[in-house]
Amino acid sequence: MFGKKQIFEIHACRDGRWTIDTTVETKDHAESLARKVLNKPGVSGVKVIREVTSGDTARETVVFEQTRELKDSGKIFAGDIDDAPMCEEVDELYAIEGRQTINRLFRAYLDKNGVTATEVMHDFRELRRAIDADGLMTSGIGKVSTLQAKGRDDVDASQRRDVLYKFLDEITARARAASEKKLPTIRQEGFETAIGKIANSCPPDQCDFLLRVAVARELVQQRSFFGKLSQTIEWMEPSEDERAQRLLDGFIADTLANAETLQDLLGTHNNLGSALGALVDLAQGTMEGELDGLDGESPEGMAIRLNGLMGRDVLPDSQIMLVDRVRRQLQGKSSLGRGHDPDEEAEAFKDLIDKLMPTDALFGGSVMAEALTHRQSRMINKGGVAGLKEATGRMLPALNDPVRKVAYLLSLSESTMAGDIGDEISMQLEGLFVRPESVKQIIKDNRPPNKKMQTITSVYRKVHTSSLETHFKGKITNRLDELLASYIVDDRILDKVDDPSRPLHVRAFMLLSMCTPEMLPEGKASQLARQIVVKHLRRPNFEGELVADVPTAEREKVLRDFHVQLHRCGFMQ
Repeated sequence: MFGKKQIFEIHACRDGRWTIDTTVETKDHAESLARKVLNKPGVSGVKVIREVTSGDTARETVVFEQTRELKDSGKIFAGDIDDAPMCEEVDELYAIEGRQTINRLFRAYLDKNGVTATEVMHDFRELRRAIDADGLMTSGIGKVSTLQAKGRDDVDASQRRDVLYKFLDEITARARAASEKKLPTIRQEGFETAIGKIANSCPPDQCDFLLRVAVARELVQQRSFFGKLSQTIEWMEPSEDERAQRLLDGFIADTLANAETLQDLLGTHNNLGSALGALVDLAQGTMEGELDGLDGESPEGMAIRLNGLMGRDVLPDSQIMLVDRVRRQLQGKSSLGRGHDPDEEAEAFKDLIDKLMPTDALFGGSVMAEALTHRQSRMINKGGVAGLKEATGRMLPALNDPVRKVAYLLSLSESTMAGDIGDEISMQLEGLFVRPESVKQIIKDNRPPNKKMQTITSVYRKVHTSSLETHFKGKITNRLDELLASYIVDDRILDKVDDPSRPLHVRAFMLLSMCTPEMLPEGKASQLARQIVVKHLRRPNFEGELVADVPTAEREKVLRDFHVQLHRCGFMQ
């Protein structure tokens, strides 16, 4: 018989939609938290659901429910944010990192008015409207300046507030000056023509700004985010001009900051983990599906078209925006699976890891490594620095391959988290790649010798090009080289490769393959193979012997290919 298990979910209603706010283990605690949640801004109702699971079955019962009527004052405040780049120049606010913060800070205002951050900063009328919104800018600037000064002795909140107000004045002055310029309109002249005329006539230092003004003037007339996305994709698809592509990328990125647009593009998914996996596919341009038979303006068709552009690597800002969305959701409190089954959560997490790191690189880099570690710490229900350290070690078994493990740890070493858990990262790297006594202790599966050597060499390359401290980096790479050299000797790899029963040209090419950068790093291990190659090259009639067993018609090609390989391996300069 299976034992019963119960949890209490606190659900909150915001804008007519019920979502899980948190879960606890006792009814009294759940009701107490629910009453507190009801007092939060924008919450119109709460309920506590008791979920009892027994084996494979689950039963839900509402044990507490309370609602209230919200008074709509029409006032929109700046949202809460947990980070903001320390911009030193106003131009940084127009770049993707600055706009990401603006999009999060003023999300409610932007969504309500159907405008993007870029449109507001370039259309004077929309900018004035945002500035005149009661308390919006004051609240936003106050939150950012306080956040940027928090925990820092070198930043004063009031001085930082003055800098941000100065930035706002500069943005306003630019938008006002642009509003007085008569620019070619995209609606009348078409995108390529209008953009070309502006680029050819405006001062170089104002060109990018005025191009954004022209696009903003057109898109601000479309109050649907999905409509904005459709229009920018229509302009983007035929364009081969890099400046135009960079221009439109910024506007597409801003539309992807709207949650409803992403929901339309992704469609329905069984759980959050699956939805995030689809978002990763879209960000990488690897989403499955063809446009054949689909309406290109439908959500499904638009997703496929956007996916195609992502696959062309012409939307770097848009990719950053999607990566940030994945990171925040992954680092958040919402369950990746349906309900709160630990096994389902672990499976959804593993699937998402495989999406983010299908081979030897972590998509999203250091910020994603940090988010994965936070999620793992939540799954083991251990907080603080101790929880993050334990989570780092718990992540490694799911990564399975040594190259994936080192990619994760090196990405984590470049994150903001490294300041707190750097010693744990170093300890894990040492345990994986310094303490083992042999290659076979690092790679425990049955992959063939050449794959084992390639794997260790790939780890070597990643460590060698990393930002680890020089001495520690050398400690790891030197040890890996020693292990490779021992593996080659102990397993008689070179004896097997240079087997006299094989034709010389076969042996020669196999030996050269061991001298390639992908197979062995420069060092003790590669020197073992290179010595045998040099020994063969010094034979009096080597080239004649090399092709002796090759059909006459193929000898010239074999010699040519051999010389190419010699050059690639550094034997010929």
